[in-house]
Amino acid sequence: MTSGGIIGLDLSRAYYNEIIKPLINDNMPQIAKKHAAALIGWGSDVLGNDDELSRDHEWGPRCIILLPDSLDDFCSILFDMLNLKIPSYFMGYSTRYVMSREIYARVLSDTGSGNVNIDITTCSKYFQDNLGVIIPGSDIDWLSIPENRLLELTGGEIFFDGTGELTNIREFYKKYYPLDVWKYRLAYMWQALNWDIDLIGMCGARNDFLSARNCLSATLYRIMKLTFLLNRRYSPAYPKWLGREFYKLPSLSKEIGPILESCYLDADIKSVVGKLEKICTLLIEYQNTIEDIVKVEIRPFGFSRGFWNIDFQHIANQIYNSIEGELKTISLDGAVDQWVTNQDFLLDSHKLKLLSVVYE
Repeated sequence: MTSGGIIGLDLSRAYYNEIIKPLINDNMPQIAKKHAAALIGWGSDVLGNDDELSRDHEWGPRCIILLPDSLDDFCSILFDMLNLKIPSYFMGYSTRYVMSREIYARVLSDTGSGNVNIDITTCSKYFQDNLGVIIPGSDIDWLSIPENRLLELTGGEIFFDGTGELTNIREFYKKYYPLDVWKYRLAYMWQALNWDIDLIGMCGARNDFLSARNCLSATLYRIMKLTFLLNRRYSPAYPKWLGREFYKLPSLSKEIGPILESCYLDADIKSVVGKLEKICTLLIEYQNTIEDIVKVEIRPFGFSRGFWNIDFQHIANQIYNSIEGELKTISLDGAVDQWVTNQDFLLDSHKLKLLSVVYE
């Protein structure tokens, strides 16, 4: 339980089991055993990160209900029934939401006006809307699927799944990326790590504090994303959850996290560069223990001007060269969500899908 009260996931689970499910059973028996209900997708409560600072939008008694395609016509009927019959409050929280013009999201109603926060659609439409695809047909198709959506759709909890359709799709994505897709994303992240890390020491030597710290920030972000990949765990796009999800990783994060934090606080750039070398060495050593990937060799960074010692592009090339499938036919440009930085794009699977033309 958070310091501010009940955990959102517990609230929504009880809301479904005590209120929504009985109403469906009593009023719409034709879908009683053919729907799925869950708290998945967008929201801090899905990841278990909700607290008193993350209850300003969407948080409260809510859930998503998914129907088979054959029952699509019941979506609006089901919503109208629930909106009419669900009581105004549950466990002390309003069940009605209104749209906030300030944050463009639903917030709990103070007056009892508004509607219940229950999104109802079909399972296929839901995944199509959030991923741009239900199941990718090729490795290249995977490159336009936003990683943050995969985290959200495999997080949270399924409260009920009468047909098993939602469970089956979630289990497919919980297996993580196919091997070559994972290698491609991993190779790109090692390549990206090469871009700024050498400049930290060089800018520091020029007493260019702002540039050195900017390069350091970019480097630390890439190291965190690389750590997610090495753990084979999906990473969030929302910056405020990156640290929390990072420390949930089973490997490396507890070891290198405090060192990463100290890099932000250390005023001595030379000391910071030494810490980064230690971190990167640990990442390489860990990667070389993973059975499914080539054991990489380390060589000096020839263009470092003496400020960095490890050639990450060489590591990236070794991983990329081990790819055997169709991703070997395209250049190492990374997955779409690895090079897009606009948050609106990262949260919109349809916009990301439009950018997939770069792989054609």
